[in-house]
Amino acid sequence: MFNWLNVSMTRKISSLSFVLLSFLFVVILYSTYQTQKIYKEMQEVAEIDIPLSEVIADIEILQLKQHLLMEGIRLQGDTFFADEVSQTKSVKGFDEFSQLLSAQLDKSISILHTGMIFGSIRIKVEEHQSLIQQISVLHSHRVGFENLFSRFLNKGEEHYSVSWAELEKQDNLLDSQADELLVNIDQLTMKVAATVEKQERDFMVVNAILGFSAFAIGGYLTLYTILSFRQKVGSLRGQIESLHRSISPDESSDATRNKGSDELDQLEKDLKILMARFSLEKDNRDEVETQLIELATRDKLTGAFNRHKWDEQIKDELALANRGHHFSLILLDVDHFKKINDAHGHDVGDNVLKLLVNTLRKRLRETDMLFRIGGEEFAVLLRDTNCEDAGVLAEQLRKKIETLNEDGMPAFTISLGVTDYQDFDDQSRIVKRADILLYEAKGAGRNRVMIG
Repeated sequence: MFNWLNVSMTRKISSLSFVLLSFLFVVILYSTYQTQKIYKEMQEVAEIDIPLSEVIADIEILQLKQHLLMEGIRLQGDTFFADEVSQTKSVKGFDEFSQLLSAQLDKSISILHTGMIFGSIRIKVEEHQSLIQQISVLHSHRVGFENLFSRFLNKGEEHYSVSWAELEKQDNLLDSQADELLVNIDQLTMKVAATVEKQERDFMVVNAILGFSAFAIGGYLTLYTILSFRQKVGSLRGQIESLHRSISPDESSDATRNKGSDELDQLEKDLKILMARFSLEKDNRDEVETQLIELATRDKLTGAFNRHKWDEQIKDELALANRGHHFSLILLDVDHFKKINDAHGHDVGDNVLKLLVNTLRKRLRETDMLFRIGGEEFAVLLRDTNCEDAGVLAEQLRKKIETLNEDGMPAFTISLGVTDYQDFDDQSRIVKRADILLYEAKGAGRNRVMIG
């Protein structure tokens, strides 16, 4: 004993751990054995006793139906044979009773035989075997009652008194035998349940022993964990400082040495500072990405979506339309735009395009999308809009542009071609259809809307 106290700490911990873990292993083995035993007993309850309890309920209902049938014949007396409807109803009722009772008894025997064969029955085995014999006897009484009822019907009204007495005697015998079987099944299931409850109480004791053992081992492991934890926290804080220096090389690492109530509090403060810096870096990156996306999808001059975005969006809208959604398309361009450039200069022409886009945006919905697909040519995608409504909107846009009166800006008009999605449309077909309508509007004198 004293020699053990003088050995190295590593050997002390190793030997103590071995003793504690060996004890825990023994307890776990015992607990596993008990658990398996209880599981098998619970399995017996689930596979044998619960189904048998269900059979009890079904047989009791059948007994009640049989009593009602017998009482009906008894009340009618010998007039029963003169009433063909009652005879047919009774024959059908007794046949059904006999079949259902036979099925329930067969089910009971099947449950018990299966449990015996596969070893599911472990509690009160002899009493379960006795039930099989009682069920067989009840089967024979059921057959005897069925035969007597057939003879009762064949003998007819002349031998009613004698045949009825025999039938009633057999019915009472069948009823008493069934009651005895039900009582025995009920008592047996109660005994099994009591045995299982006892095993559960024993299992609670095992759990208590296991818990005590776990507490003892946990005490040792807790001490070891605390020491390891302090070491890991120190290592993590060092790594956090390195990350801080990599994000802000010029910033002093002293800023990360926060004072807290304990190691976790200090580590939490360090992590919050680090996450705040990462969040700021992410926000900056998201802002740059947004700006890049804006540059990639917007026309630099007017701010409308560009041709690249148009090619993407029209494909998406067509895919949605093929699944049941609908959209309309407006193609428009500025009438005599070349003359505006020639007469006023390209700067004024650019301002005309900007004014056009700003004016159109004010009249479009948030879900509508405006694209610049050429020099002075634009497209408008109108989601969930039919051709008629799109035509009304196009006419409003045309009138709005026609009546513009901006200082320093020349008056100008637009021509528009309006169409909507039709079955089997692809990008080429719908754009070509709108383009033809646009050129028809120009051919008709410009400053017009053509719908088709």
